[in-house]
Amino acid sequence: MIDISVIIITLNEERDLPRCLRSIPPGCELIILDSMSSDKTEEIARSFGAQFYSRPFTNFSEQKNAALSYASRSWVLALDADEVLSPLLQAELLRLAANKDEEKFAGYGLRRRLWFMGKRLRFGHSSDYPLRFFRRGLGHYILPIHERVEIAGRVGRLPYDLFHYSYRDLEDFLSKFNRYTSLAAAALAAKHNSPPLGFLIVFRALLSFWQRYLFRLGFLDGFAGFAHAFLGSCYIFIKYTKYRERALWRK
Repeated sequence: MIDISVIIITLNEERDLPRCLRSIPPGCELIILDSMSSDKTEEIARSFGAQFYSRPFTNFSEQKNAALSYASRSWVLALDADEVLSPLLQAELLRLAANKDEEKFAGYGLRRRLWFMGKRLRFGHSSDYPLRFFRRGLGHYILPIHERVEIAGRVGRLPYDLFHYSYRDLEDFLSKFNRYTSLAAAALAAKHNSPPLGFLIVFRALLSFWQRYLFRLGFLDGFAGFAHAFLGSCYIFIKYTKYRERALWRK
């Protein structure tokens, strides 16, 4: 038995889930909390020996905290269905979980690398270190969208890759784009009274593009780098425009 509980929340993930589950070392406790999928997500999860639960989706933090409540082992590894552990990361997680004297950190950020349009991006804000591996009982999720772990203790970083196959294709991107911008706009509306003026929305979107494409060298990733920077700026524009639209409706 490996002292790691892996938690994943899902919604119609039959395409990505097998690749994710194959990258998880055998012997981990595998917990999948589903949001009423209509495809073969449950069948695939159970074929890998996962504990499978269902819960109507409320928001991302509540879903992940619900999944976390089923974990029983000392360490928790939180993954999305479109993420894959590299072999070096697998080995390091196993080493940390087996080391009973590991007291230095309460959790670890994992180096996540983005694959986009069939290419692993290297520039343009295409990598980050989300906190995904932490001691059970020391962390919980906050924020309804773009959720993160709030943890009691020090956080380290592991320099081994977690590959993120975020979008299968542009059709998948646009489908998620609409859903996520609506959720983000609702979260903004819940926190603030007045949305930014129109010219500030445009400025933020343009600034996002130039930060990704020019200052963070996204142009070195070719057309995929341009598309990633452009669509990222569109996300900013649509998120705040939907927020502004909501505010106008309330008047």
